Amino acid sequence: MPPIFTEQSRSPGSTVVGVYRPLSLAVLWQGGNVAARCYLLLAWLLSLGLCLWLGVVQLYGGWYGFQANVGELSFVISIYPPLTIATLWVLWFGYAWGALLAYLTTLMIGVLSGLSPGWCVLFAFANPLGLLVMAQVYHHVNVRYVPSSLASLLFFVTVCFISGVSSATGSFIWSYSNKLSALGAFQAWQGWWTGNFLQTVLTCGPLLLLTPWLQRWRDYRWPQVGDRPMLQSHWVRLLALLSLAGVLAFLWLSFLLADRSVMTLGGDSSGAWQQRAMLYRDSAMAVYWVLSVLLFAVVFLGYRLFRQRTLQLKLAAERVAYERDLALRRQSESEVARQALHQLNLELAARMNEVEQLQAQLHEQASRDPLTALYNRRYLHQRLPQLLQRAERNGKPLCLVLIDLDHFKVVNDQHGHAIGDAALKQFAALFCGLLQPEDIAARYGGEEFCLVLPQRSVEQVEVLLHNLQAAYGGLRIACKQGELSGLSFSAGIAFMDGTQSEDALLQQADAALYQAKAQGRHTWRLYEPWLE
Repeated sequence: MPPIFTEQSRSPGSTVVGVYRPLSLAVLWQGGNVAARCYLLLAWLLSLGLCLWLGVVQLYGGWYGFQANVGELSFVISIYPPLTIATLWVLWFGYAWGALLAYLTTLMIGVLSGLSPGWCVLFAFANPLGLLVMAQVYHHVNVRYVPSSLASLLFFVTVCFISGVSSATGSFIWSYSNKLSALGAFQAWQGWWTGNFLQTVLTCGPLLLLTPWLQRWRDYRWPQVGDRPMLQSHWVRLLALLSLAGVLAFLWLSFLLADRSVMTLGGDSSGAWQQRAMLYRDSAMAVYWVLSVLLFAVVFLGYRLFRQRTLQLKLAAERVAYERDLALRRQSESEVARQALHQLNLELAARMNEVEQLQAQLHEQASRDPLTALYNRRYLHQRLPQLLQRAERNGKPLCLVLIDLDHFKVVNDQHGHAIGDAALKQFAALFCGLLQPEDIAARYGGEEFCLVLPQRSVEQVEVLLHNLQAAYGGLRIACKQGELSGLSFSAGIAFMDGTQSEDALLQQADAALYQAKAQGRHTWRLYEPWLE
């Protein structure tokens, strides 16, 4: 729940002037320097000495029980200067600093007045009790104690009244210990809370205007750490109940003590009755003026509370509307981003497909002979070991054939490399109609070609070579001299026996090819061990 009042807006980390922030001993010793700590402790000790001296002056100087008259209104007031000093210490530095001053001073007055030790200890808690009420209210309600605005002034007056009534409980101990009459008890009680209330408002109020200067000095040496906790709803209810209880206790005690004071007045003469009437009137008028001030303060503060709550609801509605618009905008942006991302994914998929196709093309180009479009020697050496392992694993035959075009150098020398290239391309084209899908045809180098034929017998290979020889011999290639024909090739055949490597199988086929060329070319030979 947000604070009840906000005297001024502030950004996170900034310090609001006049907000209750107690300075603990732990913070005192951890922050600041030695000189600052010494100055503060010295100021407190001087304040203690001044409070004790003023307490003695108040006691022996008779600064209590003054009869004050405002028009026809007559009431009793007591002056207690140490209360001003203690209140300033409470609001500026925290409850413990001022309460200890008030307790020690009141304890000294009780001792000097002749109260018994037990009653002295209890009597000394009177003024600290009133200061405790003030400290708790300002601690849990986010209102500045500096009376620089009408709202803070009225709140300060209300708190001072409740604090004065709370501390006036000490008057009952004083009246009981000194065996005062009902009239004396009434005057002691009235003088106590009236004096405390008026003295705090009239003396502390102006002095609290020095708070900005003092707070700058304090914050420079002991910076504020963290933000004050926000007021919760249960604290609002508790403080409201305490305020109501204080007002009701004040009314009850006012009429009770006034009634007992009237009852103690003897005599039936007209003067005695007039004196009783005057006492009743003064008591009623005091209650009337106090209630008038409190009523005005409550109405004004209630109006401020209503306006603050209305403003908070408005800000909450604006925040909800803003968050809703922000959520819609983010949703729209996320939808646009999703569509853009989807489009990017499609484009990325297309680019990846293009890259894969390009890689496949590059792989194909790297594996193919640019002239004949057959596999090249590099691909053959990559693929042949795999085929050998598979054939060995499956127990199937594998045949390797090396082909060398006969007298191809003569073709290049007599007819030119263009005719030679045409012969190479047309010879490579013959493989398309003769080989099976699982067969591999590669240009091994120059005019040499290599065939890898899985699952073929010797007879099937010889039929293939016979058909290939016939097709190649039937080629007619136009050239300047007329027509190039009568072409042939020599071939060497080697079969895998399960023991040889890739290089060994190629060497065996090459040995068979060499034997075929040695026997006049235009033929093929099957590898036999004696060939080596």
